[in-house]
Amino acid sequence: MKTVLLIVAAVVVGALTWGFTTGAQPVPTRVAWRGPDVDPSWAASLPSDPAAATAAYLARVPAEVRARGDAFSTTSRITMVANAAVLIGSIAILMFSGAGRGMRDLARRITSRAALQDAIVVLLTLALFFLLSLPVETFAGFVRMRHAGLTHIPYARWLGEAVLRWAVTAPFIAVGVVAFYALIRRRPQSWAMWATAVYALLSCVFILLTPQYIAPLFNHIAPMADGPQKREILSLARANGVPANDVFVQNASRQSELLNAHVSGFAGAAQIVLDDNTIATTPAAEVRLVMAHEIGHYVLAHVMKGIVFDTLIMGLGFVFAGWVTTRLIARFGDRWQVADLRDDGAFPVFWGLLMFWGFLALPVSNSMSRQQEAEADMFGINASQQPLGLAEFMIRDADARQLDPSPVVETWFFNHPSSRNRIFAAMRWRGEHLERGGEP
Repeated sequence: MKTVLLIVAAVVVGALTWGFTTGAQPVPTRVAWRGPDVDPSWAASLPSDPAAATAAYLARVPAEVRARGDAFSTTSRITMVANAAVLIGSIAILMFSGAGRGMRDLARRITSRAALQDAIVVLLTLALFFLLSLPVETFAGFVRMRHAGLTHIPYARWLGEAVLRWAVTAPFIAVGVVAFYALIRRRPQSWAMWATAVYALLSCVFILLTPQYIAPLFNHIAPMADGPQKREILSLARANGVPANDVFVQNASRQSELLNAHVSGFAGAAQIVLDDNTIATTPAAEVRLVMAHEIGHYVLAHVMKGIVFDTLIMGLGFVFAGWVTTRLIARFGDRWQVADLRDDGAFPVFWGLLMFWGFLALPVSNSMSRQQEAEADMFGINASQQPLGLAEFMIRDADARQLDPSPVVETWFFNHPSSRNRIFAAMRWRGEHLERGGEP
């Protein structure tokens, strides 16, 4: 146990040194390129052929901007792979150092109640995984964002938010794992099915609580100021059957300069939230398209569909993690002093493999996400009648995304369609609209 504590201490010191050193340096000036407004005649002269119109949009992005976007996107993929490697490394460190059995034995000394023992092991394991991943997370969420000029947040605040995210999610995970161990001990043949049901329930609770109780922990979320833009958005929502009484804005600019919006929660607790960055820097037509897109997520029940799909993926993950953990215990159980899957001393193996499954399942989960985003795009275009709004929005922040990745990269790493594909879909809609005599 002392060995793992020394390793964790060294990793944390390295991460903190990296973060605070980077934070002490001036933020590089971002050479922002957000698709400057063009003369209306340019849009009117776009060819009706969607491929040619898409090429015209992408040609507006300067080569150096695309190069920065490609490089930034590459670092994102590197950090995903690095996180997967850290998961495997963390399993090895915790189990071969004796930390797995050490946390189990400590929990047994503290209490004789099995549920509390499990909860203690879970929280200690989650804390160690968090600390061991801190260098990669520091690079992914702070260093590379800072170097690209995309954030001005101090490292101490970034770290505080990372710890807060851990503190918010850890109790949900602990409850789920306590239930998991109770199931695996009482229903050794069908535990994965019941664990999947527990996951679905906890996911619903977490998402239901997010708009009112979790999201405000990280950002100030308030109703949009009254005015023509708000009235137009509410009218758009009502016209599409959304019982919206308000539009919400969050101060996402405190974290980054990137543009975004999202829908959180579901049913009567759902909120459609627009980032303050988007309002401040995006023309009204694009804001209308963005909000119509988010309304589409609500109308098409994407949150609930996402829960169902994620639950199915996680169910397979339980089977995968359980099967591999059992095989590893058969090989190393005597060395680890772990008897079987019911032994919570094996939890670091199971948890690390379950998170690693998330990486292996990226092509499937990202495919579902891209499909939903494409559906929301189509809903947004039809509701707002702004295909050019989508195309313009897709070339904004071009220095922070890869506009035209390879099919393999898009399949594995992109949870939204690429900018090229989204622009093409908008231009295809426009081309068909023009064929019917519509406005360009």
